[in-house]
Amino acid sequence: MKLVIFDMDGLMFDTGRLAYRNYSETAKKYNFELHPNVYYHLTGRNEAGFRQALKELYGSEQPTDTWRDFMTANKLEIIKTDRRVFKKKGLLELLQFLKENGYLIAVASSSKREIISFYMEIEEMPDCFDTIVAGDEVTKGKPNPEIFLKACEKLNIAPEDALVLEDSLVGVEAANKANIPCFLIEDDITDLPPIEGEFPLKIKLPVNEERAFHPTEQFNDLLEVRDFIKKNK
Repeated sequence: MKLVIFDMDGLMFDTGRLAYRNYSETAKKYNFELHPNVYYHLTGRNEAGFRQALKELYGSEQPTDTWRDFMTANKLEIIKTDRRVFKKKGLLELLQFLKENGYLIAVASSSKREIISFYMEIEEMPDCFDTIVAGDEVTKGKPNPEIFLKACEKLNIAPEDALVLEDSLVGVEAANKANIPCFLIEDDITDLPPIEGEFPLKIKLPVNEERAFHPTEQFNDLLEVRDFIKKNK
């Protein structure tokens, strides 16, 4: 392994609870049913994929685009007010270990570059990334593997010599399709409450056992990832 590729939202930063808070506030306004599995289904997608997934979940006849527009504006207001997205446990320790041991480090995030830069700034992240691939730099979002393959290409690393760290199911699928090993550190928001609404979900979301794509390994936090790599390098 020569390259470690980090997703950002929910993996580097604790944005899962922020996102679900935003989903909940806006779902109530537009009367959509919501529960944590919706978050797991949507997270990791680029904007076009997110909007398409909403239509599939609730039906194309429902005002999902209007909901998404308000959701985007509301999230920005939350972040501007809070001025934090909070580093995930073990992030700095893992990054330090990787740099000290000569690994290349990339970020491959479905977020736009301006959002990535903003999060890095407000969390005062160290300048340790060898490349960053943003969602607006690729034509196809996750679960298409383009973003991970582009990170490998930028650093001239073969996919089989890389490792993807993901919190999302679509990210795991994208890594599988790129033939890159993938560690899943799932963002646990299962304790957050569901929302009842006039517009119900129209499809049944899969539970863990029904997933078609699976990570190479799964961990609770990034400290466990560091310890695993240290033990097996």
